[in-house]
Amino acid sequence: MTSSLVHASSISIGLNCGPEIGVAATKSFTSQLAVLYQLTDKLCGNCLGLDLNEISQTISKTLLDHSKIIDIAKQLKNVSDIYVLGRGIHYPIACEASLKIKELTYIHAEGLPGGELKHGPLALMDSNVYVIIINPYDSTYNDTLTTAHEIKSRGAKIIGISDKPSDVYDFWVSIPTIGEVFYPLIEIIPIQLLAYYSALEKNADPDYPRNLAKSVTVK
Repeated sequence: MTSSLVHASSISIGLNCGPEIGVAATKSFTSQLAVLYQLTDKLCGNCLGLDLNEISQTISKTLLDHSKIIDIAKQLKNVSDIYVLGRGIHYPIACEASLKIKELTYIHAEGLPGGELKHGPLALMDSNVYVIIINPYDSTYNDTLTTAHEIKSRGAKIIGISDKPSDVYDFWVSIPTIGEVFYPLIEIIPIQLLAYYSALEKNADPDYPRNLAKSVTVK
């Protein structure tokens, strides 16, 4: 709140999440998302039914057990390509997830929109590839599951982020069930953890990724 941008603004909204120590944004990203949800809920007359206490408790549940994520991170140690697939509101989270993975682990990662797999990305799928599927049990679930089967048939390994298990997943990371519109607040958390633990497996410092700076001073 002491930044030049705040001083130049007529109105400013604080994230109130404390300082982001690491270069790669995690809690500040999640806090920005929470603020956007609050703004939207206010503008539409509380049509979302946003309950931040419930969201907070749900996030706490995802943080209880890291063991499965640590096991998956060990599998990713020598991987060269990771794709993160999301459909609809989950696609922006897939892009954010891929950014965290490439920043912290130095593994090539790319976010893919679930409905465009056959317009290029399907050609990249083979037995050397890992694909993270963001697939909570909502209106996008069945279509995304069909896409997952297409990827699996090409030999790629699939990491499912979902509140519902499926045989198509080689690895399943469970997330709590919540209202459909709020899944983006929840589903990013395990992937942030996966990027963190994968960086540790590769002996990379997750707080200070190489070639990146906290502030950009050049155009």
